[in-house]
Amino acid sequence: MKLQVAMDVLTVEAALDLAGKVAESVDIIELGTPLIKNAGLSAVTAIKTAHPDKIVFADMKTMDAGELEAEIAFNAGADLVSVLGSADDSTITGAVKAAKAHNKGVVVDLIGVADKVSRAKEARALGAEFIEFHAGLDEQALPGYNLDVLLGAGEEARVPFSVAGGVNISTIGAVQRAGADVAVVGGSIYSADDPAVAAKELKAAII
Repeated sequence: MKLQVAMDVLTVEAALDLAGKVAESVDIIELGTPLIKNAGLSAVTAIKTAHPDKIVFADMKTMDAGELEAEIAFNAGADLVSVLGSADDSTITGAVKAAKAHNKGVVVDLIGVADKVSRAKEARALGAEFIEFHAGLDEQALPGYNLDVLLGAGEEARVPFSVAGGVNISTIGAVQRAGADVAVVGGSIYSADDPAVAAKELKAAII
């Protein structure tokens, strides 16, 4: 299972600083949507230039103009881009077309999708490299939120998948047991007193 850091910082400088601390322990460096909106896709170029050996994921959360937005991100240096699972099939296939042209990949993010299992299977059939079973920060803050719902859906879908939604040192084992290909960790790394140590501990917890 790969470890992905979700960098929900807001500037290129902060992203480069964080990536520099954790790159040794992570496989995928994700530039969060707020970072891309605030700093632009130059942030993707900066991270890929600094860490050419890492998979760089531009979390575009594309909802329309799939081929165009994916093309822009791939040209900026992204290896993976995200498209929302709630988008039209044509948006996903457009992004996949751009990905194939660049030998890159599309991740379909199921944030806000009610029937995650069915949509995961559909998105995989449309050409997604893997599917992200994702609960956003707002959803995680709601009373009764439980990561197990995502893990159960991922297991049931039987597609290559990642899990994002409050993954930490106490839950990463469960993510791996559920069969996830990628564990996505945000706050448990970037909000830690020592992000480098936090990332190293998370990587070591993956068997």
